[in-house]
Amino acid sequence: MNGRQLAHTILCDVILEGQYANLAIKQRLKEVEEVDQALVTALVYTTLQNHRYLRSLWSNFVQRLPKSKTSILLDMATAQLILFDKLPPYAVLSETVEMAKHIDMGYASKMVNAVLRKVVEQGKVELHGVDALDTFALNHALPTWVYTLWIKQYGEEKAQSIALALLSHAHVSARINTLKVEPEEILSDPRIHGSSLNPLSVHYDGNLVHTAWVKEGKLWLQDEASALVSSFVDAQAGMDVLDVCSAPGSKAAGLACTMNNTGTITAVELHPQRAKLIDQLMQVCGVKIVKTLTADARILSQALPEKTYDRILVDVPCSGLGVLRRKADIKLRITPQQLDELERLQKAILEGVYTLLKVNGQMVYSTCTLNKKENEQQIKHFLKAHPEFELVEERTVFPDEVGSDGFYMAKLKRVA
Repeated sequence: MNGRQLAHTILCDVILEGQYANLAIKQRLKEVEEVDQALVTALVYTTLQNHRYLRSLWSNFVQRLPKSKTSILLDMATAQLILFDKLPPYAVLSETVEMAKHIDMGYASKMVNAVLRKVVEQGKVELHGVDALDTFALNHALPTWVYTLWIKQYGEEKAQSIALALLSHAHVSARINTLKVEPEEILSDPRIHGSSLNPLSVHYDGNLVHTAWVKEGKLWLQDEASALVSSFVDAQAGMDVLDVCSAPGSKAAGLACTMNNTGTITAVELHPQRAKLIDQLMQVCGVKIVKTLTADARILSQALPEKTYDRILVDVPCSGLGVLRRKADIKLRITPQQLDELERLQKAILEGVYTLLKVNGQMVYSTCTLNKKENEQQIKHFLKAHPEFELVEERTVFPDEVGSDGFYMAKLKRVA
């Protein structure tokens, strides 16, 4: 299997079977030579990131969509022809037509060849939607309802800026493990650059995963906005801290660093397999104070009726609209109805954990989405229902500010 074949297989798994792109790539990337792995990753993410635009671009040249796998092949080929600078069109056409022969018993190869030749002739053009909003969303590969949501909540200028930022390349970020290394030592590496958003985050030129920094646990992969959350919690050495919905554990590791590996952190995760990811990261990072607990956060106060904590981090499941740059497959499956379901889940989790906070303790609620119903309004409703809490601080990090993911954080204090 060569790089393009594997990329097509992964795209079919993601689009047709609902697999997560990052996990599918991680599981299958070794099926091709190392020299082809960067191409596979680029093909998958670029196709997903621009999927709505690419599909609309080539589908103008057919009367009806071909079979699903052939359509995905055309998506991927159009991405190469329109968005990749260094891939010769003749090579893309030749290999795509050959792949089409195996996908659809040869019946689709002539159609694929004809469509792609028209794509090359037309080039990258602006497409027209049903109105101005739909046109902008279409050309920026966004669901129109998401773009409309952002306009209502943040204004049109900000919504456009967010959309543009989420189409740009996502740089690789990592968090410095201050339990093992001083920031100065990390920054002495010429390939590593500091973050303007977070002094404990860095960017890296190249494949960070295979470096000694990560293998030795001196860095762990984490977006710089996500890494801010652990500092926002303001956990101190010796405290008892609860980290809810903790997997894969990057925020727990950050908490352990701010606590200088002194105190206790209970990392709660619903799924046993994901709880193992927390244990693995703690071992690599040399974190000694994290204990994992497999439990449902919605009923956590029942599981720990006599336990209270100085700090609680509630990093809830969310729609992920702030991380579309890294997880573009969200755009293919998210619906307005799912947002409503997530809001109810977030409320249930808050209700399941708030009684575990000590008086004068602090609870941080965080999401990686840009949606005020899941963010500011969720906190507003919680405070109205629980006057024993007050809002200390809230912050939204937008992806158009420094090129990070989008994140929301709210710090609440229990005053009674």
